[in-house]
Amino acid sequence: MMPVRTITLGLLVSLFVAAPSRASMMPPMEDTGDRVGGVTVITRLEAERLPEGRHDFYFRAGWRNTGAPIHVPVVVVRGAKDGKTLLLTAAVHGDELNGIAVLHRLLEKLDPKTLSGTVVAVPGLNQPGINANNRRFPVSAGGGSLVDLNRNFPGSVGESGSTSGRYLGALWQGLIRQNADFAVDIHTQTRGAAYPLFVFADFGNSTARAAAHTLGPDMIKNDAGQQGTLETSLMKEGIPAVTLEVGAPKQFQGELIDRAVWGLQNLMRAHRMVPGSVEQPPVKAIVGSNYTNVYADRGGIAVLHVGLKDAVKKGQDVATLYDAFGHEIRTYTAPHDGWVLAVATDPVREAGSMLVRILQ
Repeated sequence: MMPVRTITLGLLVSLFVAAPSRASMMPPMEDTGDRVGGVTVITRLEAERLPEGRHDFYFRAGWRNTGAPIHVPVVVVRGAKDGKTLLLTAAVHGDELNGIAVLHRLLEKLDPKTLSGTVVAVPGLNQPGINANNRRFPVSAGGGSLVDLNRNFPGSVGESGSTSGRYLGALWQGLIRQNADFAVDIHTQTRGAAYPLFVFADFGNSTARAAAHTLGPDMIKNDAGQQGTLETSLMKEGIPAVTLEVGAPKQFQGELIDRAVWGLQNLMRAHRMVPGSVEQPPVKAIVGSNYTNVYADRGGIAVLHVGLKDAVKKGQDVATLYDAFGHEIRTYTAPHDGWVLAVATDPVREAGSMLVRILQ
């Protein structure tokens, strides 16, 4: 007869503690088995469980209408020491390219041996938009449409979601949500317009407010957020996030890119992810809580009388619109005191297009 083993409470506890959890037994990423140029394709990531070093992946976020997968580049730098996880995203709008260069340059500077925590960088979230040379996410079904991804986070899960909703849902569930203790989403102004180095931040969150100043921008808008943006969706999950605007679209602007890289390094110093003390930003940020757009009321050729960051007074001339023959149509004035936050860079303006944006 087999001897009967007595199971004591202490033995039960020791067995429970010794047994690995189901989560710990799972790999840190879901490997599809596919490789693109030798790079592993994944559909799930737990960056903090990766070994020390740099890891390049493609995240399969969806499928094209041809059946080909959509691969989003992801870079993880896992530090030698424990610490926070910083999520960095760029090109949620497909023509806003400065952020891609910002992430590439920052990643070059990171040394896993001196890094505490983890950096998860997504240098080109809207791959279909980048490929289409368009701000928006192109959808072929139903005759075709263009979707603003940054009004549709966190996307959808399951069979009922739209094409763009499923794309965002896959990224949110498999990559974004579980790989961020705090985040910076990098953008630029839209086509035909430009920002300085500028931050949207909700000052109701102290971490976001501190991050806005630490990044060293020219201007900051205290902003409660907008439904469907990546920043606001993260904040609703309790993850402090800000939106960093870096100049103009469809170009690399070296000076602004360098300043944005400096700002991210400064932010990482503030969170003790890299060695060194937090540095004083080279410029004192102009802070406001509202802005007003001055719009063209008809089409024409616009000549601006102000530039980015200029202080303006109510009633001051900010732009003049001319017709095709060079005759003056009208001059536009500032509706209130403030500072020039954005300007039109394309002189040819349609009715309803922005000429100047003024922060107050």
